Amino acid sequence: MKKCDICFKDYKGDAGIRIHKSKAHKDEPLGGASTKDKHSKTKTAVQASYGDYQTKDFKFKCKFCDKRTETETGLRIHHGIVHKGTTYPEHSSTDKKASRTKTVLDAHGTTYPEPSSTDEKGSRTKSVQDAHGTTYPEPSSTDQKGSGTKSVPDAHGGNHTDDLQFNCKFCDKTSQTERGLKIHHGRVHQDKDFPGHCYKNSTGSTAATKDPYAKSVAKEELLRSPSVPLDMMVKIDKATVTDQAIDRLSDQLEECKMSKKDSSAASEAMNSFTDSFLTELNKISKLKWFFFNSGSFYDKTRNSPDEFDLMIYPDVQVSVDFDDKSVLGFYKVKMVSTRVPELDGTVTRNDYIRPEAYKTYVFELFDRVLQKIREGRRVTKRVKSRNSPAYTIDYKAIPGKKAIDVDLVPCFKIEGWPPVAKRLDPKWISYDSVVHNAMKSCDIVCKKCPHDHPDNNLLWRLSFAKAEKMLMKHANSSGDSTFKKDAYRFIKLYICNMKDQFPGKIQKFSSYCIKQFIFTEFDNWPKKPTEEVIIQRNILKHLIEGLEERCIPNYFLQNDNVLQFIPTDELNLLCRGMKMEYEKLLGKKRSK
Repeated sequence: MKKCDICFKDYKGDAGIRIHKSKAHKDEPLGGASTKDKHSKTKTAVQASYGDYQTKDFKFKCKFCDKRTETETGLRIHHGIVHKGTTYPEHSSTDKKASRTKTVLDAHGTTYPEPSSTDEKGSRTKSVQDAHGTTYPEPSSTDQKGSGTKSVPDAHGGNHTDDLQFNCKFCDKTSQTERGLKIHHGRVHQDKDFPGHCYKNSTGSTAATKDPYAKSVAKEELLRSPSVPLDMMVKIDKATVTDQAIDRLSDQLEECKMSKKDSSAASEAMNSFTDSFLTELNKISKLKWFFFNSGSFYDKTRNSPDEFDLMIYPDVQVSVDFDDKSVLGFYKVKMVSTRVPELDGTVTRNDYIRPEAYKTYVFELFDRVLQKIREGRRVTKRVKSRNSPAYTIDYKAIPGKKAIDVDLVPCFKIEGWPPVAKRLDPKWISYDSVVHNAMKSCDIVCKKCPHDHPDNNLLWRLSFAKAEKMLMKHANSSGDSTFKKDAYRFIKLYICNMKDQFPGKIQKFSSYCIKQFIFTEFDNWPKKPTEEVIIQRNILKHLIEGLEERCIPNYFLQNDNVLQFIPTDELNLLCRGMKMEYEKLLGKKRSK
């Protein structure tokens, strides 16, 4: 099955998605519609804490239900998802009142003046709302020279005729707007520089467009486009760096720091625990078991001394069916080693290994190990979702200190770099050996596939835990900045604080999601020395955009969206929290 990257509907193949997009989404290539909160007289607990961050003008109302949106594009997407069996009617704005000056606040906190419905002479002036939600006055049907050609200014300030098209120079893609072509280029041709494109009209004549990164391009438009890299966003960020914002970042850095004493004590306790655990595991089991460390402790990005992750795997040979691409990131695993009696109960007649059966068996081994070792008396097993791939324990290792959170993850180690993953070439790592070693192996874990698939009980999740650890550990090695890892730690801190403030509300969004996002930011890191406040607030802009569009691309797997199964309410809460952090780095007070 293929999934539409805008509304996430499933189709059997690429042809079905192309037909669907040409009808339902036309030229709106964003990764998904921003989900807006419904108006309510009674504030929810979340809104009571964060307040109504910004005043929305939900002018477009669905004629089949009570749904309202800010733009007609949003309403079209809602209609295609919820009312797909009905014909989409033309809608008009419900706001008919004229006002002298209205303002529209976009997703990034930028305020646009909305033209008055009447001009200075009192005549009625039509307004046209473009694909970005910004309202522009529609020019008269005849221009100053008396021409009868109707034109509408786009976000760049240029005029588009109805039959104008922009052509991609690397494929057959055409777009009615240059912005749409930029977004297409950023998703499909990431390895190529975006050139100045030509457009053609129905007569076949062509004309060159402006460089999309030229000064003449509206700054607001660049900030809204997902194809604009971090280094370019930083260049056009002219907002003042206030003392308040600098102090805010400095305070957060202090909050992230750990004392050497606490760090050393936790490390020694975990080394002792790991040695005892693995020794006993190899006594109980006839298989030979190994482990490797992953997570924030080992890539030097911890914000606290109480988080450890251990990937545990047996010395058996398995193969992964990477040829079956029906579910991106999930694959069937086959036993290659000669008969392994201990794992007979987990293997089908066709030698495929069932992930749930394997996890159940290994978890039972872990139970037995903890009953045997001395450290087990200070361990409490945590109850987690049955879909979680980790056996999680709270290890009360140090008297008077918080229990250490330990994730024991059963897996299989796969030698070599998977053919479905992109080749790594991060310019922000100066050691070739690091990248080479990062691509020596990957892992397969017992993560339940969320898709409805006939072989669901045989699908394993592809994991890049080792590569993630090595990339993050050496993220500052290129020497262009020592701030990369701190930028990642700050985002982790924001999420951690929100989890404390809203217990149980943030469960799916994890450090894994943050890493997939931040690695792309590292790829586009500013080349010149830049104020850290400017970098961090533009990273937050990108994150807010991803949360609103429900789309953060997997850094290792193309066309995989790591947010697609995270609940909307959770993403909305995260988005509001990130907006508050962004405003603090602007030195502004929160909007009422």
